[in-house]
Amino acid sequence: MENQELFNKVYAILADIAECDINIIKPDTDLLNEIGVTSLMGLEVLVELEREFDISLDEGILIKMKTPKDIVDVLEEELAV
Repeated sequence: MENQELFNKVYAILADIAECDINIIKPDTDLLNEIGVTSLMGLEVLVELEREFDISLDEGILIKMKTPKDIVDVLEEELAV
């Protein structure tokens, strides 16, 4: 899957869960401080990522997911396997 395509899907999931404008989300957007993604929302993001990409993710990766780029890095790692 193309890198930009991954970013677009991640942006869409984040915008939906954080109820914010997708256009304000950039690769280095701070999920907590800039769009208000709480830990509970983080779990929702994780579930949506698992559903969207048909993968299984460990909840432990939530602490690594501070920006959309972090999420895409995790996805690229998971999808490469």
